[in-house]
Amino acid sequence: MVFLRQGFVRSLCKTRSASFLFSCSFCLFLSSFFSLQFYSSDAKAGGFAIREQSTSSLGAAFAGNAAGYDLSTIYWNSAGIATAGKGLTTESHASVLLPSAEIDAADNQALAQNVGGLFGGLPSGPNDIDKVAFVPASYAAWRINDKLTIGYGFNAPFGLASEADENVYAGQYDFREAELKTFNFNPVVGYQVSDTLAIGVGLQAQFADLNLKQAVITGGAAVNDPSANVNVEDWGFGFTAGLLWRPVKGTSIGVGYRSRIENTLEGTLDIDGLPSRTQFVKADLDLPEIVTVSLRQDITSNLRVLGTFEWTNWSIFKTVELLDKDTGAAVTTINPGNVAAGAQPLTIEGNWDDGYFLSGGIEYDYSDQLTLRTGIAYEWSPIQKATQRLVTVPDADRLWLSVGATYKYNENVTFDLAYTHIFVDDGDILRPTGLVAESESSIDIIGVSVKTKWGADGPLGLLKGLSN
Repeated sequence: MVFLRQGFVRSLCKTRSASFLFSCSFCLFLSSFFSLQFYSSDAKAGGFAIREQSTSSLGAAFAGNAAGYDLSTIYWNSAGIATAGKGLTTESHASVLLPSAEIDAADNQALAQNVGGLFGGLPSGPNDIDKVAFVPASYAAWRINDKLTIGYGFNAPFGLASEADENVYAGQYDFREAELKTFNFNPVVGYQVSDTLAIGVGLQAQFADLNLKQAVITGGAAVNDPSANVNVEDWGFGFTAGLLWRPVKGTSIGVGYRSRIENTLEGTLDIDGLPSRTQFVKADLDLPEIVTVSLRQDITSNLRVLGTFEWTNWSIFKTVELLDKDTGAAVTTINPGNVAAGAQPLTIEGNWDDGYFLSGGIEYDYSDQLTLRTGIAYEWSPIQKATQRLVTVPDADRLWLSVGATYKYNENVTFDLAYTHIFVDDGDILRPTGLVAESESSIDIIGVSVKTKWGADGPLGLLKGLSN
């Protein structure tokens, strides 16, 4: 491995700077494609959706994201692939999410009255649940001819990663640790119907992996209650579709649709200290469809205004119930050593509303090489009531403020950089377990990307250059 690495570095040193950048972009493309298997994601859009699929869109608070700017448009609008140039085009995007989130439980004596004293002795007060997250996304397109283009997007559309700093606390019967990962492969085909209209369709193949940990009520001292561990996964399938309309020069309107994906997650449940009692379980989890409408409008030759409206059908997220895989009976975490403690059903009760997102932005070409952008957005969370707010997803309405830039190194290589701060409203929490709490959070996001036009020869052209 060392020999190969040293040989590759020596070969790079012999190339021109442009070839070096081509090599860097290819490496970033590959690392972004494969690193999805390692990502940890804390949901940074309404519910537990992940919006950070594009650095260029992030810089404008996702205004204009479905109206066709670069390949990342594919995520919101399959017809965005029609913007690809000749031959092979690739993009690699990556965002680092820096959340600050805490759950502040009410006084534990009040909780004790709600559940017959079972919360007695548990500490209340603030408990941090945030985790730093890395979210990569990759896109590629190959233009077959003037009419037809094929390609793909590789994304993590939904996810969360939360862990309580203190496992023993008033909210332990709802949550100690939670992680949802999704890996979505989206092959797309686009067709240029006319000079002004392009359409696109795609397939979604998505893998979902859910891991949950929460305390089990044993009837003894609450501070000694063990954890129930749920590990379930499944493949789900759906489709995408969209159109990109440019009625006049300088105006671009995009409409995109991502379908619902239904999952029957299957796996195991075990309780700490009772490994011999592993149970095979399943749970239905439907992930919502999304409709995005965007506008890009030229004001002058170097100034554009951007806008986006998005609807997410989060009202399908009702109650996720854990069932025995063989019998279909509801699973509870009753402790076999103390039946008198009672049964605690393992369910996630959401009963959410739909989610809405509205954003506006400005994009300015400072020079032929540098484009600047900024945007503002407001997001109406699907969680509007204390009874809808999960400890794992303490979501609320939020305000987005974003800035970003694109630097065109040459005709074939472009870089993006973006920063966003999200102000999240505080939210009350009231769970069926009796937990009464308040959530408080905010998020900082930094995004980078590299975009490469490989031309008709694709990566083979680069390899030929390196061999000379």
